[in-house]
Amino acid sequence: MVLAAIERGLYCFGFSAHAPVPFENNFALKIEDQEAYLQQTHALKEKYADKIRLFTSMEFDYITDITEDIRPRAEAMGLDYIIGSVHQVKERGKEESWFIDGGKQEVWDEGLARTFNSDARKGVEQFYLQSIEMLQKSTPDVIGHFDKIKMHNKERFFSQQDSWYKELVKTLLEEIKNQDCICEVNTRGLYKGRSDDFFPSMQWIKEAAQMGIRMTVSTDCHNVSEVDLLFDQAIEALKQSGHKYVWYFDGQWQAEKL
Repeated sequence: MVLAAIERGLYCFGFSAHAPVPFENNFALKIEDQEAYLQQTHALKEKYADKIRLFTSMEFDYITDITEDIRPRAEAMGLDYIIGSVHQVKERGKEESWFIDGGKQEVWDEGLARTFNSDARKGVEQFYLQSIEMLQKSTPDVIGHFDKIKMHNKERFFSQQDSWYKELVKTLLEEIKNQDCICEVNTRGLYKGRSDDFFPSMQWIKEAAQMGIRMTVSTDCHNVSEVDLLFDQAIEALKQSGHKYVWYFDGQWQAEKL
Protein backbone atom coordinates (compact mmCIF):
# COMPACT_ATOMS: atom_id res chain seq x y z
CA MET A 1 0.00 0.00 0.00
CA VAL A 2 2.79 2.42 0.88
CA LEU A 3 4.66 1.74 -2.34
CA ALA A 4 1.47 2.18 -4.35
CA ALA A 5 0.76 5.50 -2.61
CA ILE A 6 4.29 6.72 -3.34
CA GLU A 7 4.03 5.60 -6.97
CA ARG A 8 0.76 7.51 -7.37
CA GLY A 9 2.39 10.68 -6.05
CA LEU A 10 0.53 10.94 -2.75
CA TYR A 11 2.07 13.19 -0.12
CA CYS A 12 0.10 11.94 2.91
CA PHE A 13 -1.39 8.48 3.37
CA GLY A 14 -3.42 7.15 6.30
CA PHE A 15 -3.86 3.50 7.24
CA SER A 16 -7.37 2.79 8.53
CA ALA A 17 -7.91 -0.91 9.14
CA HIS A 18 -11.31 -1.96 10.45
CA ALA A 19 -10.92 -2.00 14.23
CA PRO A 20 -11.53 -5.35 15.97
CA VAL A 21 -15.12 -6.20 16.92
CA PRO A 22 -16.09 -8.73 19.62
CA PHE A 23 -17.70 -11.34 17.38
CA GLU A 24 -16.75 -13.63 14.50
CA ASN A 25 -16.43 -11.79 11.20
CA ASN A 26 -14.45 -11.67 7.96
CA PHE A 27 -13.94 -7.90 7.63
CA ALA A 28 -12.20 -6.52 10.73
CA LEU A 29 -8.71 -6.74 12.15
CA LYS A 30 -8.47 -9.60 14.65
CA ILE A 31 -7.78 -8.51 18.21
CA GLU A 32 -4.68 -10.71 18.34
CA ASP A 33 -3.30 -8.85 15.27
CA GLN A 34 -3.96 -5.35 16.58
CA GLU A 35 -0.54 -4.80 18.13
CA ALA A 36 1.24 -6.07 15.01
CA TYR A 37 -0.78 -3.60 12.91
CA LEU A 38 0.26 -0.72 15.14
CA GLN A 39 3.91 -1.78 15.16
CA GLN A 40 4.08 -2.31 11.41
CA THR A 41 2.49 1.02 10.51
CA HIS A 42 4.84 2.86 12.89
CA ALA A 43 7.83 1.04 11.37
CA LEU A 44 6.71 2.03 7.87
CA LYS A 45 6.39 5.67 8.95
CA GLU A 46 10.08 5.68 9.78
CA LYS A 47 11.22 3.58 6.83
CA TYR A 48 9.58 5.82 4.21
CA ALA A 49 9.77 9.15 6.05
CA ASP A 50 11.78 10.72 3.22
CA LYS A 51 9.17 9.78 0.61
CA ILE A 52 5.71 10.08 2.20
CA ARG A 53 3.95 11.16 5.38
CA LEU A 54 2.21 8.13 6.93
CA PHE A 55 -0.42 8.06 9.67
CA THR A 56 -2.12 5.33 11.68
CA SER A 57 -5.87 5.29 12.09
CA MET A 58 -8.66 2.77 12.37
CA GLU A 59 -12.23 2.69 11.15
CA PHE A 60 -14.33 1.88 14.19
CA ASP A 61 -17.72 0.22 13.94
CA TYR A 62 -20.26 1.85 16.21
CA ILE A 63 -22.74 -0.86 17.15
CA THR A 64 -25.34 -0.09 19.79
CA ASP A 65 -24.79 -2.05 23.04
CA ILE A 66 -21.59 -3.61 21.62
CA THR A 67 -18.93 -1.09 20.52
CA GLU A 68 -19.68 2.21 22.22
CA ASP A 69 -16.16 2.82 23.61
CA ILE A 70 -14.52 4.14 20.43
CA ARG A 71 -12.73 7.21 21.78
CA PRO A 72 -11.02 5.57 24.81
CA ARG A 73 -9.94 2.59 22.70
CA ALA A 74 -8.45 4.88 20.07
CA GLU A 75 -6.64 7.00 22.65
CA ALA A 76 -5.20 3.89 24.32
CA MET A 77 -3.71 2.87 20.97
CA GLY A 78 -2.29 6.32 20.29
CA LEU A 79 -3.95 6.62 16.88
CA ASP A 80 -3.39 9.76 14.84
CA TYR A 81 -7.11 10.15 14.10
CA ILE A 82 -10.23 7.97 14.11
CA ILE A 83 -13.01 7.22 11.64
CA GLY A 84 -16.43 6.23 12.95
CA SER A 85 -18.86 4.28 10.77
CA VAL A 86 -22.09 2.30 11.03
CA HIS A 87 -22.15 -1.07 9.25
CA GLN A 88 -24.36 -3.04 11.67
CA VAL A 89 -27.76 -1.49 12.41
CA LYS A 90 -29.06 -2.52 15.80
CA GLU A 91 -31.79 -1.41 18.17
CA ARG A 92 -30.81 -1.01 21.81
CA GLY A 93 -31.69 -4.11 23.82
CA LYS A 94 -32.28 -6.28 20.73
CA GLU A 95 -30.02 -9.16 19.71
CA GLU A 96 -30.31 -9.04 15.92
CA SER A 97 -28.40 -6.57 13.74
CA TRP A 98 -28.69 -5.64 10.08
CA PHE A 99 -25.42 -5.75 8.11
CA ILE A 100 -25.72 -3.03 5.49
CA ASP A 101 -22.26 -3.32 3.92
CA GLY A 102 -20.48 -5.96 1.83
CA GLY A 103 -20.82 -6.90 -1.80
CA LYS A 104 -24.05 -8.93 -1.71
CA GLN A 105 -27.45 -7.29 -2.10
CA GLU A 106 -29.18 -10.45 -0.86
CA VAL A 107 -27.42 -10.16 2.50
CA TRP A 108 -28.80 -6.61 2.84
CA ASP A 109 -32.30 -7.80 1.91
CA GLU A 110 -32.22 -10.79 4.25
CA GLY A 111 -30.92 -8.66 7.12
CA LEU A 112 -33.70 -6.10 6.65
CA ALA A 113 -36.32 -8.85 6.64
CA ARG A 114 -34.89 -10.60 9.72
CA THR A 115 -34.12 -7.55 11.83
CA PHE A 116 -36.83 -5.07 10.86
CA ASN A 117 -39.46 -7.34 9.27
CA SER A 118 -38.73 -5.70 5.89
CA ASP A 119 -39.81 -2.31 7.28
CA ALA A 120 -37.22 -0.24 5.43
CA ARG A 121 -38.25 3.06 6.97
CA LYS A 122 -37.83 1.67 10.49
CA GLY A 123 -34.42 0.20 9.61
CA VAL A 124 -33.21 3.37 7.91
CA GLU A 125 -34.41 5.52 10.80
CA GLN A 126 -32.41 3.33 13.16
CA PHE A 127 -29.32 3.64 10.94
CA TYR A 128 -29.39 7.43 11.16
CA LEU A 129 -30.30 7.49 14.86
CA GLN A 130 -27.35 5.15 15.51
CA SER A 131 -25.09 7.42 13.47
CA ILE A 132 -26.13 10.44 15.54
CA GLU A 133 -25.60 8.45 18.74
CA MET A 134 -22.11 7.54 17.51
CA LEU A 135 -21.22 11.22 17.01
CA GLN A 136 -22.53 12.20 20.42
CA LYS A 137 -20.96 9.35 22.40
CA SER A 138 -17.72 8.69 20.51
CA THR A 139 -16.81 12.00 18.83
CA PRO A 140 -14.83 10.48 15.92
CA ASP A 141 -12.63 12.82 13.91
CA VAL A 142 -14.22 11.64 10.66
CA ILE A 143 -17.62 10.11 9.93
CA GLY A 144 -17.33 7.45 7.25
CA HIS A 145 -19.71 6.97 4.27
CA PHE A 146 -22.65 8.34 6.25
CA ASP A 147 -25.37 7.38 3.75
CA LYS A 148 -24.09 3.90 2.88
CA ILE A 149 -27.52 2.56 3.81
CA LYS A 150 -28.53 3.47 0.23
CA MET A 151 -25.96 1.18 -1.43
CA HIS A 152 -27.95 -2.03 -1.78
CA ASN A 153 -31.35 -0.37 -1.74
CA LYS A 154 -31.13 0.72 -5.39
CA GLU A 155 -34.28 2.82 -4.81
CA ARG A 156 -36.29 -0.39 -4.21
CA PHE A 157 -37.49 -0.11 -0.58
CA PHE A 158 -37.23 3.67 -0.20
CA SER A 159 -36.28 6.69 -2.29
CA GLN A 160 -33.56 9.15 -1.38
CA GLN A 161 -36.08 11.82 -2.38
CA ASP A 162 -38.68 10.68 0.17
CA SER A 163 -39.36 13.57 2.54
CA TRP A 164 -38.85 11.42 5.65
CA TYR A 165 -35.48 10.21 4.31
CA LYS A 166 -34.29 13.74 3.56
CA GLU A 167 -35.23 14.86 7.07
CA LEU A 168 -33.17 12.03 8.58
CA VAL A 169 -30.09 13.02 6.58
CA LYS A 170 -30.53 16.70 7.41
CA THR A 171 -30.76 15.87 11.12
CA LEU A 172 -27.52 13.88 10.85
CA LEU A 173 -25.82 16.73 8.98
CA GLU A 174 -26.85 19.11 11.75
CA GLU A 175 -25.21 16.82 14.31
CA ILE A 176 -22.06 16.54 12.16
CA LYS A 177 -21.93 20.34 12.16
CA ASN A 178 -22.63 20.54 15.91
CA GLN A 179 -19.78 18.12 16.64
CA ASP A 180 -17.48 19.81 14.10
CA CYS A 181 -16.85 16.33 12.69
CA ILE A 182 -15.16 15.97 9.32
CA CYS A 183 -17.34 14.30 6.68
CA GLU A 184 -15.78 11.77 4.34
CA VAL A 185 -16.48 11.79 0.61
CA ASN A 186 -16.00 8.10 -0.15
CA THR A 187 -15.36 6.99 -3.75
CA ARG A 188 -15.51 3.20 -3.26
CA GLY A 189 -19.17 2.66 -4.12
CA LEU A 190 -18.67 4.30 -7.51
CA TYR A 191 -15.50 2.52 -8.59
CA LYS A 192 -16.81 -0.84 -7.36
CA GLY A 193 -20.06 -0.32 -9.32
CA ARG A 194 -22.20 -0.68 -6.20
CA SER A 195 -23.51 2.87 -6.21
CA ASP A 196 -24.27 5.50 -8.84
CA ASP A 197 -23.03 8.28 -6.57
CA PHE A 198 -20.46 9.04 -3.90
CA PHE A 199 -21.04 8.39 -0.23
CA PRO A 200 -22.60 10.81 0.58
CA SER A 201 -24.66 11.62 -2.50
CA MET A 202 -24.07 14.85 -4.37
CA GLN A 203 -27.22 16.44 -2.95
CA TRP A 204 -25.75 16.05 0.55
CA ILE A 205 -22.29 17.21 -0.48
CA LYS A 206 -23.99 20.42 -1.67
CA GLU A 207 -26.00 20.67 1.55
CA ALA A 208 -22.80 20.22 3.56
CA ALA A 209 -21.23 23.13 1.64
CA GLN A 210 -24.12 25.41 2.56
CA MET A 211 -23.75 24.36 6.21
CA GLY A 212 -19.97 24.88 6.29
CA ILE A 213 -19.21 21.25 7.12
CA ARG A 214 -15.59 20.21 6.68
CA MET A 215 -15.00 17.51 4.03
CA THR A 216 -12.19 15.08 3.30
CA VAL A 217 -11.78 12.56 0.48
CA SER A 218 -11.18 8.82 0.89
CA THR A 219 -10.93 6.06 -1.67
CA ASP A 220 -11.63 3.46 1.06
CA CYS A 221 -9.06 1.30 -0.70
CA HIS A 222 -8.81 -2.42 0.05
CA ASN A 223 -5.94 -3.17 -2.31
CA VAL A 224 -3.04 -1.43 -4.06
CA SER A 225 -4.92 -0.70 -7.27
CA GLU A 226 -7.42 1.50 -5.44
CA VAL A 227 -5.29 4.00 -3.50
CA ASP A 228 -6.36 7.03 -5.59
CA LEU A 229 -9.36 5.79 -7.59
CA LEU A 230 -11.77 8.64 -8.47
CA PHE A 231 -9.89 10.95 -6.12
CA ASP A 232 -9.77 13.77 -8.68
CA GLN A 233 -13.48 13.34 -9.45
CA ALA A 234 -14.31 13.66 -5.76
CA ILE A 235 -12.27 16.85 -5.50
CA GLU A 236 -14.10 18.23 -8.54
CA ALA A 237 -17.43 17.26 -6.96
CA LEU A 238 -16.53 19.27 -3.86
CA LYS A 239 -15.63 22.28 -5.99
CA GLN A 240 -18.81 22.05 -8.07
CA SER A 241 -20.87 21.73 -4.88
CA GLY A 242 -19.58 24.99 -3.46
CA HIS A 243 -16.85 23.81 -1.09
CA LYS A 244 -13.86 26.13 -0.88
CA TYR A 245 -11.52 23.72 0.94
CA VAL A 246 -10.73 20.04 1.33
CA TRP A 247 -9.38 18.81 4.65
CA TYR A 248 -6.50 16.39 5.08
CA PHE A 249 -4.40 15.05 7.94
CA ASP A 250 -0.72 15.90 8.21
CA GLY A 251 -0.04 15.65 11.93
CA GLN A 252 -3.17 17.72 12.43
CA TRP A 253 -6.22 18.43 10.31
CA GLN A 254 -5.50 21.10 7.71
CA ALA A 255 -7.45 22.78 4.92
CA GLU A 256 -6.25 23.07 1.35
CA LYS A 257 -7.95 25.63 -0.85
CA LEU A 258 -9.66 24.11 -3.88
